[in-house]
Amino acid sequence: MSELQLAMTNTAGLTSVMSFWVFVGSNISKRWRELMLKVALAVMVVGFVALTVAIVTRGIDAGRFPLANLYESLLWFAWATMGGYLLMQKLYSIQHLGWLASLTAATMFLYGSWLPASQHEITPLVPALVSYWRQIHVPPLICSYAMFFISGLSGLVQLWQSGRLRALAFAVGALVFAISAIGLGTFTSLDTFLLQGLFVGGSIAGLSAAWLSLNKISSGRVNQERAELYDEVGYRGIMIGFPLLTIGIITGGLWANHAWGNYWSWDPKESMALVTWLSYAAYIHLRIHRECSAEKLSLVTVAGMILTLLTYLGFNSLGFGGLHSYGRFK
Repeated sequence: MSELQLAMTNTAGLTSVMSFWVFVGSNISKRWRELMLKVALAVMVVGFVALTVAIVTRGIDAGRFPLANLYESLLWFAWATMGGYLLMQKLYSIQHLGWLASLTAATMFLYGSWLPASQHEITPLVPALVSYWRQIHVPPLICSYAMFFISGLSGLVQLWQSGRLRALAFAVGALVFAISAIGLGTFTSLDTFLLQGLFVGGSIAGLSAAWLSLNKISSGRVNQERAELYDEVGYRGIMIGFPLLTIGIITGGLWANHAWGNYWSWDPKESMALVTWLSYAAYIHLRIHRECSAEKLSLVTVAGMILTLLTYLGFNSLGFGGLHSYGRFK
């Protein structure tokens, strides 16, 4: 890793943490709120530019497209998350989502920094990744995952603004269980059955409890205008991410046929990508035909975010195996 790349990556990581705290501070201080929001956005822009330079520099240093292992994919995910938020902020002025977007990017930087040194180093590609399909297939997937995360985070904010605080607490609990399982699966040697049970059981229990709690409304907390705004932001994020996921799945099938001789093999990660695609297709159908309330759709976006997390990181950290197991580092 060159000094420039290291400096730019560290700058991006630090600015994501800084923007998180400035966004949080803007919600506390009414007097300095507008100024702090502008500062937080400016800091995030600096981080986005620094990360762009870091990724380009890594590609130049490696002499290849810089997306070949878990560490590099985390850099891309953080980049797409910051870029996606900045785009949505420009379109919708969604300051309340800024601290969550910054926290997501910072978490990915922290997760990546804890990976083994072999992940940080530039190494020759494994044979399965030596193909021009890699730069066609993987970037749309990573960018779709980032947009789905932004939509899921918007769903959480929508629950808050609509006064569904109990449902929000259960939904956050489901997300915490899922993230904890992936963290434990990455950095410990716990039994895979236990980790899978923690992820699946915690997610289902939390989301089910959230669904059953949607009728509990804290009327003093309701801001209908903002609730409608974040419902719209969640929808728009999915409308950006869904075509990208579709492209990723199609190009993945073409790459699979090129590499393994068949377009679809029902590999666990392929199957999970299809399940994720179907969940967002269901969301789009329900949203267009107005068959669910905005709060129920918000929970669907949170469920989709957890499915995205399972598709992206879960299958390599929770021991599901399959043809994509080269993504594991343990």
